[in-house]
Amino acid sequence: MSRTSKSVAFEKPLKRQSVADLVARRVLDMVTSGVLKAGEQLPPERELALTLGVSRPSVREAIRGLSILGVVRTRQGGGAYISELDADALLGPIQFFLSLEDVNIRELYDARSLIESDVARRAAENISQGCLDEITEILEMQKGLLDDPIAFRESDFAFHKVIWRGSNNAFLKRIGESLNVMGLEFRRRAAEKPEILAQSYEDHLALFEAIKSRDADRAAKAAERHMQNVYKSTIVQSEA
Repeated sequence: MSRTSKSVAFEKPLKRQSVADLVARRVLDMVTSGVLKAGEQLPPERELALTLGVSRPSVREAIRGLSILGVVRTRQGGGAYISELDADALLGPIQFFLSLEDVNIRELYDARSLIESDVARRAAENISQGCLDEITEILEMQKGLLDDPIAFRESDFAFHKVIWRGSNNAFLKRIGESLNVMGLEFRRRAAEKPEILAQSYEDHLALFEAIKSRDADRAAKAAERHMQNVYKSTIVQSEA
């Protein structure tokens, strides 16, 4: 008797909750397979329900969930569209959460230290001369941006982006980009002083020299030290 009741209790919530889940998964499958592309409009709610053989409320719930994740963008009176699926879009809800929970700053930069140090290690082993040339140009430009926080942040992202690419690991590149986007949510809330930008610039130079020298251990330590400095300056700015 207890065996039967346990089975029924387990199956009921799955049955009630699975329809919208399946609709969302079907849309995601169509995106990943290329059937639906970024910027394309989804069929109307009624059409989707008929095509998939489900109720309109189930479709509505699935679209709402995909919208929260940033996979789908809805326009008032204009339907739902597949988003560009970039880091900013997909991390929107997480950025909002982080903006409310300052306690996560430490955990975020702990994760960034782990990822960035491994990325730097791999970049020292795999980076191409073309990428090294790109970084040289970025650093030359950064030198003149120490009094312009917004422009410096843009060049900072470009600097790290080349290193992520140079690591020759697509997954690490994606994770690095995503964590960087989250970090910007904290740093945007306080003005970055020239001395803080100067420290980041010096960190960048040290990291670049280690990567260019193909010294994997030194590159990993330089990246970790850079993340620790960024973390400390972010905490100071947040508490000011």
